Amino acid sequence: MAGGLVLSAVMALTAGCSEGSGRCGPAPAEDVFGSDLYGSYEGPRGARLTLRDNGDNTVGFAATGWPESADPGILDRKTPVFDGGGTWRIDGEPGKGDRIGLQFEDSRPERTRTPVEQLQVGRRDGHIVLFDRLGDPDVCRVFELTRSP
Repeated sequence: MAGGLVLSAVMALTAGCSEGSGRCGPAPAEDVFGSDLYGSYEGPRGARLTLRDNGDNTVGFAATGWPESADPGILDRKTPVFDGGGTWRIDGEPGKGDRIGLQFEDSRPERTRTPVEQLQVGRRDGHIVLFDRLGDPDVCRVFELTRSP
């Protein structure tokens, strides 16, 4: 099982582009609602994101090992990481679910870099993935999180 997670992380680091299609990253997901997204996701370098329903008409998240920067370098080298949480929302039309926004409740005001705060919702092999395209759009660099079992 751990081998599959490592393979997923390696694929996220290197295979973000769909060959021949001109698209960078997973295929977009359509007809996705908040309830479809609840659960835990794992990404490169041990990043983990858990999306949950707080039960009081709000949704929250917890992030561990989250990169402190949205710079493409987070895929190549060890970047400072942090643990945090906050609320999330679907950005886009209801039922389309093309992006989610993360609003960190920052208890560390000294942070000088902006972490990944918006993820697109996609599908890879029929499964929901969350991802962000990093840096130059002509160079396909994708920070991708796959759902944990």
